[in-house]
Amino acid sequence: MQEIRRSYCGLCHPRCGTLLHLENGKVVQVTGDPDHPITKGVICERGRLMVDHLYHPDRLNYPLKRVGKKGAGEWRQISWEQALDEVAEKLSGLRKQYGAETLTFTHGTKRTYHWDCRRFFNLFGSPNTCGVNTICMCPSYATEFATYGGMIMGSEVPAAKCVVLWGCNASQSSPVNLSPKLIAARKNGAKLIIIDPRRINEVGKADLWLQIRPGTDLALMLGWIRLIITENLYDSDFVSRWTIGFEELKDAVEPYTPEKVSEITSVPAGLVTESARMYAANSPAVIPFGLGLDKQGVNSTQCARGRAILRAITGNLEVPGGEVFSLAGNVGKIRDAEYFELNEMLPESQRIKQLGVDRYPFFGFPGWEKTSAANKKLPEGYMAAPEAWHSNLAHAREVMNAIITGKPYPVTAAITLANNPLLALPNTKRVFEALQALQLYVVVDYYMTPSAAMADYVFPAASTVETSELWLTGRFCMACPQGIEPMYERRNSYDFYRGLGMRLGQEEYWPWERIEDVYDHCLEPIGLTFGQMVDQYGIFGEMEYRRYERFGFGTPSGKVELKSSIFEDLGADPLPQYREPVWSPAGSPALAEQYPLILITGSRFMPMYHSEQRQIDKARKKMPDPLVSIHPDTAKQLGLSEGDWAVISTPLGSIRQRVKISDVMHPRMVDIQHSWWFPERGAKLPELCGVFESNANILCPDDPEFCSPEIGSWPHSALLCRVEKEVEDMNTLKRKS
Repeated sequence: MQEIRRSYCGLCHPRCGTLLHLENGKVVQVTGDPDHPITKGVICERGRLMVDHLYHPDRLNYPLKRVGKKGAGEWRQISWEQALDEVAEKLSGLRKQYGAETLTFTHGTKRTYHWDCRRFFNLFGSPNTCGVNTICMCPSYATEFATYGGMIMGSEVPAAKCVVLWGCNASQSSPVNLSPKLIAARKNGAKLIIIDPRRINEVGKADLWLQIRPGTDLALMLGWIRLIITENLYDSDFVSRWTIGFEELKDAVEPYTPEKVSEITSVPAGLVTESARMYAANSPAVIPFGLGLDKQGVNSTQCARGRAILRAITGNLEVPGGEVFSLAGNVGKIRDAEYFELNEMLPESQRIKQLGVDRYPFFGFPGWEKTSAANKKLPEGYMAAPEAWHSNLAHAREVMNAIITGKPYPVTAAITLANNPLLALPNTKRVFEALQALQLYVVVDYYMTPSAAMADYVFPAASTVETSELWLTGRFCMACPQGIEPMYERRNSYDFYRGLGMRLGQEEYWPWERIEDVYDHCLEPIGLTFGQMVDQYGIFGEMEYRRYERFGFGTPSGKVELKSSIFEDLGADPLPQYREPVWSPAGSPALAEQYPLILITGSRFMPMYHSEQRQIDKARKKMPDPLVSIHPDTAKQLGLSEGDWAVISTPLGSIRQRVKISDVMHPRMVDIQHSWWFPERGAKLPELCGVFESNANILCPDDPEFCSPEIGSWPHSALLCRVEKEVEDMNTLKRKS
């Protein structure tokens, strides 16, 4: 018997519409849903892996309890009820002994609802959720809220006259969303500027390519700002009426002449000037979000400031074909994550215990409170509130240190959901030491990852097609229907957190039995149920532009703050200024003699997504081994040939990857793939699926001098390394690691 059901894909960030083709109740094929109003039948390579993922023999299907030594791979299958009972009992005991702050959490990119975690932690009493937000969108999210009261999530790329792809490899990171929009923009005559150290696919379609030295993007932004101001290319009416701090900004960027910028960035001075003029002269223009800016360490937060300032002074905010962040029509009435997080339930006495808040107050509760208070001056439904999930986090380094040292207080328990901290966080050896030290470690995941192998309890996570979701953006809300019933004993994150909460005295705060009941509550203000939303796919809000003319911006001043009062109040630089990365040819010339190459990590590559898909045969056939890309001339100098195993080293450690010779890279740069582990190897110590062998994060530091002073973003690029042909056997390499 054949059947087709609508569902969605969640194997990366978007929720692309899919059709599940079933035979005798089993999914045998996944195709794109041609009637889906957003993705229109298109799915990428990852989406086509859904069947393999859904039925993979290595999937976790039942709760497991560790019965041997930690990391020994000895487990006993138990029921959800027993597992939740035991975890809740242990958490209750640890809270009584050490205080609620003893519990922490690590998260990854969106596979779950996120707000349910915040709700649970706020009710439990812990301020210590942490994870990869520090280098993934949140430098942009928190900073843009401080600058103009919202984050640009709706760049109107197809209608723009100029698109600047800055640190964003759209064909690899957003093949269904941004990449086709770029094609449409070019067909409509838009200029295209690429700013990237690598010659990405889009360079062949671009008007200009700026092959920038990694980590120096802020200097280029400041040079653009200076030229736009000095040549009167800015929107003088918008600047005079709707910004503050313009004169201070003008003074701050004065040193960044094209020649000075060229000296810092390696981009020719003429190209600096030409690109700035092209961007400013072709309005409306957009600079879509790019992860390349968020993961470069000391400059990441101020890069987000620089990009926000460029958007503002050129008059590209909240205009057709420009950068849009306000909510559209009825979309603004839907109850969102911030409504459900219950941040007000966490008392001030616990907020001040947030790890890292003393060093990075902008990213902790103090910063979130200031941006949230300013934003709430606007009419309800006009602007998305700054979710605590994106702007109120403990710092992962400080959390790991507290686990290991017990200072400033003991952190003894952790929950990891949709995350693999040994592959996601920097300084992998310290993360491993922390996982070993925990008294209670609970993991919810699809597979037995290296991090899950270190847990005390492992819960099986439902695939996205085994549960439902609301895909809520500033412009639309799509219903993502459950395609099949959860197989075996897989459950979604809401069931997990509600189950724990009900056992820990939170009963009155979890009144909704099913996640669909939550969605019905979300949609009440617009008079729809989740079922009705599924039938009509979703809703689109009618966009109204320049609403700031009626309501102002969601900042303390009500204007775009080119000089940020929130930054200034919290002791951060209110105006952006460039800092040379610590491990760079200019920042550490002596070190550069030992480590002469500039290292990039974190570049997206299909069909993998971060540390996922490594189990799936189809994915591994396309990408069987981790690759280090290196220029032909550099490879020749180092005696490397295509396919050789090479050792890549920084002062922090060494890993091995296969050589891929490519002139995409500058001769002084190398690009290594991130998040590599080997599920086919044993998931127990000492092998632990080879997590210490090719994992790029072993090379990445996170000590304070490497991190952005505002939020603590650590660097995954703009580092120094050396590359050598592997001549030692793996046992020797492991001993050195």
